[in-house]
Amino acid sequence: MERILDAFLTGAGMLWQALWALIFGYIISAGIQVLVSREQMARLLGAKGVKETALASLFGFISSSCSFAALAASRSVLVKGAHPANALAFLIASTNLVIELGVVLWVLLGWRFMVGNLLLGLLMIAYAFLLTSLWFPSRLAAQGKAHAEEAQQAGGMEMEHGMRGSWREKLLSREGWQHIAMAFFMEWRMVWKEILFGFTIAGFISVFVPQAFWNAIFLVENGAQASPSFLIVVENALVAPVVAFFTFIGSMGNVPLAAMLWSKQASLGGVMAFLGADLVAATVVWVHAKYYGWRYALYLSALLYVCMVAAGISVHYLFALAGMMPDQRPALDEMVRFAIDYTFFLNLAFLAAAAILVWLNFRGGTPGHQAKREGQHAHAD
Repeated sequence: MERILDAFLTGAGMLWQALWALIFGYIISAGIQVLVSREQMARLLGAKGVKETALASLFGFISSSCSFAALAASRSVLVKGAHPANALAFLIASTNLVIELGVVLWVLLGWRFMVGNLLLGLLMIAYAFLLTSLWFPSRLAAQGKAHAEEAQQAGGMEMEHGMRGSWREKLLSREGWQHIAMAFFMEWRMVWKEILFGFTIAGFISVFVPQAFWNAIFLVENGAQASPSFLIVVENALVAPVVAFFTFIGSMGNVPLAAMLWSKQASLGGVMAFLGADLVAATVVWVHAKYYGWRYALYLSALLYVCMVAAGISVHYLFALAGMMPDQRPALDEMVRFAIDYTFFLNLAFLAAAAILVWLNFRGGTPGHQAKREGQHAHAD
């Protein structure tokens, strides 16, 4: 019983350390979704090229960061006319190039991991572009798109924020902040279970899974200060997505597990590949199959697996070449402390900000939602 309590306390401690960063990231994410329009997105992404892929990545960056919302948004982009390769770039960016992910990594593991995750997402997009340029099953993609068009009719998860006007007008208006509050609330409504599950699982794994298990599946170099060999880095990067497949956790839930893996002596390449592996979790593969059919879903999963493994290895050696390799492996007790420090006051401040946004969301919602409610009442009468 004592170890179970330790597991919950470990997960809660990691969540406490990252809480202000999570709230801050989702406030920024909600603001970007409302202030930046995506109306002409698909029209700009119909052809395959470097410019279109870069635009798709930018649109993915400003899109929702919830893994399942990103899947639905990527499907919508494809159905609206984007090239499948651009829809793939959008998907990678919307799950890996997100602000809150980097901020939480910085809080838990340091700024190098934030930079590494950013580089990981960019490299995954670049490798996906290269691989689809070398070989792309256009007939299979057409079948997947046709399947997605049918699935789209059943209703998607993508959030729409249709307020018109410039970003300054939105930011300075009450209606704009109501839209931001709604986006913030919807983001948390979609991810709170994933976040709690991720930190809880990280706590239980850290307490109940012995170091010998991690040494068995993640090879480590002899000697605490020894740099891992190329074969060890490759093995770690190959195994990490397989571990992620069985954890069923999305991008934000992967962060505490990645921190735990780093504390358990996994290589940087393995940790980076794990951070990108939310796109091959079992639940994600299943949703892809629901959207596109199993054949195209398996093709996407295989392509993404190759990209995340290659990108994880690349980040490892680019960091080594630049002399940026992280040399500190914080113990778990350093990530779970409860104290009256800057984290305590930041958490209070951002919890207050979150409470204001939630209050604003429930205080009548957006004008569009109010009109929708009034129409429903009128129809009922």
